[in-house]
Amino acid sequence: MRVNDLILAGDIGGTKTNLALYARSDFPGNPLREQRYINDQVTGFSELIAAFLAEGREKPAVACFGVAGPIRNGWVQMTNLDWRIDVQELSQLLPTKNIFLINDLVATAMGAPLLPKKELFIINAGKTQPKGNIAVIAPGTGLGEAFLLQGDNGFIPVASEGGHADFAPRDRLQLELLDFLWHRDKHVSVEKVCSGTGLPNIYDFLANSSPVPEDFSRELAGKEDRTPMLVKSALAAFTSGDMEHVAVRSLRLFLDILAAEAANVSLKVLATGGIYIGGGIPPRILPFFEPDRFMAVFARGVYREMLSEIPIYILRNTKTALLGAAAYGIRLAKKNG
Repeated sequence: MRVNDLILAGDIGGTKTNLALYARSDFPGNPLREQRYINDQVTGFSELIAAFLAEGREKPAVACFGVAGPIRNGWVQMTNLDWRIDVQELSQLLPTKNIFLINDLVATAMGAPLLPKKELFIINAGKTQPKGNIAVIAPGTGLGEAFLLQGDNGFIPVASEGGHADFAPRDRLQLELLDFLWHRDKHVSVEKVCSGTGLPNIYDFLANSSPVPEDFSRELAGKEDRTPMLVKSALAAFTSGDMEHVAVRSLRLFLDILAAEAANVSLKVLATGGIYIGGGIPPRILPFFEPDRFMAVFARGVYREMLSEIPIYILRNTKTALLGAAAYGIRLAKKNG
């Protein structure tokens, strides 16, 4: 294998980092080598790079890392981790000057179209427009959004902070949810009702006007992060047919809001090439995705017919961002010659 055939890709999140080596000649095939690291077990990203390279003799010609944070002139201060990652510092560790930092949602967007159908959960098969734009919306801890816009020479990846745009209620219940949260926080973004941090807000709203079993309420109150228990309880209640359980109602409202926001994103960028739903939450709650209910919210208004034809997929591959970072690295290196 030629030295210039190797790409080092990374997906750097708040709690873990995935690193992998790919062969350009076999891309997007399986990685040659891959390693997962827990971030709080090391002092910084440079330590992870040094450890990964020490495990083999490979010398990558390209390195591209998707990072959870805003990229500024070749460096990033991560949002949920006290790490600063700088291309200049990495150039002292890596045997290449082709080092790139990109937003993690941009990496996810780049990876999504490369996945085989078996790694997607289809909500709406739709009619893919080959020259259509693509959007990714990802409810995880926060709500990430990114886009692939059609350019003269292929997709142009675009980062976004659309999750921090205003929450737009679509019915009376959601208006009441907005009013409930507005009294706690004068700016209610869509992230505050459509993310891992937002799901407990929906629960608080519903629990404020609905009966909640005392044992459930007491156990939930003792959790620092209530989202995992809400998801687990909702799945158990859903499986048993208890559709009135407050956790079930919370998740169904959450998904109605997700469907509406996915439609908003589709309209803003004309995502006729497809919508990909990523993030950590959707793959965990697949039984809750009722295609007919989702599409009833998604396909509405003046462009109902166009929206009904947009393909909608849930990403089941948890390493989509890693694949996308490699794809973006290959593209940038080719552009730079």
